[in-house]
Amino acid sequence: MYDDDGYGAEVHHFGPDGHPLDTVTFPPADVAAIARGFGCEAVTVRDPGDLAAVARWLEGDRDRPLLVHARVVGAHGSWWLEEAFRGH
Repeated sequence: MYDDDGYGAEVHHFGPDGHPLDTVTFPPADVAAIARGFGCEAVTVRDPGDLAAVARWLEGDRDRPLLVHARVVGAHGSWWLEEAFRGH
């Protein structure tokens, strides 16, 4: 799951017009820990080095699902959302 600590579409709609973003952004959450609580394997990925845990899971028994909590940069919105909402 990609996680930028916000609702991407709403940030694109509200941010450019100067509206406050406090209702569409939120503090970091440990989604990997939540997934583990539901019986999944889970890893948080912040940089390429963190993908080693994914490789270990792929090489292992894979007896339960893996959640990859991909922390992405929130300082700049998604390029494809930016393109999609251009002109709205």
